[in-house]
Amino acid sequence: MRYRMLIGLGFVVGCGTSPSDPAPAYNTWSPLITKSWTLEPGTEHTSDINLVNLDEDVYVGGIRPIAPPGTHHTLVARGETAAIDAGNIIYASGVGTEAVQFPPGAGLKLAAGTLVGLQLHTFNTGDVALQGTSGAEIYRVAPEDFTDEVDLVLAGSKTIALPPNTTTTVTGTCIVKARQTVFALFPHMHQLGTHFKTTLTVGGVAHVIHDAPYAFEHQPFLAIEPVVLEPGDTITTECTWNNTTASMVTFGESSETEMCFSIMYRFPARGDAFCYQ
Repeated sequence: MRYRMLIGLGFVVGCGTSPSDPAPAYNTWSPLITKSWTLEPGTEHTSDINLVNLDEDVYVGGIRPIAPPGTHHTLVARGETAAIDAGNIIYASGVGTEAVQFPPGAGLKLAAGTLVGLQLHTFNTGDVALQGTSGAEIYRVAPEDFTDEVDLVLAGSKTIALPPNTTTTVTGTCIVKARQTVFALFPHMHQLGTHFKTTLTVGGVAHVIHDAPYAFEHQPFLAIEPVVLEPGDTITTECTWNNTTASMVTFGESSETEMCFSIMYRFPARGDAFCYQ
């Protein structure tokens, strides 16, 4: 696959092929979309959604972030507008997130003509300017190896209100509406998070798949044994924070606000990204 730079936007995307181009390189990592940035000391910025249009079909068997220091989180979406909204998100990463490989046969199909959008949140806590190029790269697989489409579900809570100088726990429950298999978990909070727990209740039996201290500086995508969820099963997310500030902290995208989501890859794709009560 060849790549091109879209002048003035700082993107790198897969480009279409001509008869003289070599065959696509399968089972290798290559950039999907990137953006260059500069950030002054003590500042943060959430970028506008930057769009590119794919010129060829791309089959994705894995995805990982391009995240130099200063990259807080990365969101990649697709669709007619590629808006960062329910059903459109195909990847999310935070500080320290590593690669996620999909089960054999499962993956993302990004069809020719698809818009792919990148939104970056950068945060410079130091006293010197930072600059870098952030984004996502993909593990490309052959079309004949692709059988099931995957997507993301964000299960948790947006009802977050953390009083100053207190420890608070919030629980959010997602009720599954359709059969799906989940196989990877990305626990996500922000700087005040101290503990994270995800429980899958399958056929009335609770299975804790993650229960551990939370570190903002290291946010891995965790591979789990694939679990089949049926309608009526639940995903319960329990987040604990220690608000050491003198202010109330609520839900939001900034590093100075908080989130509580079990972000999970699943197949087949359902198209309903946010799930919480």
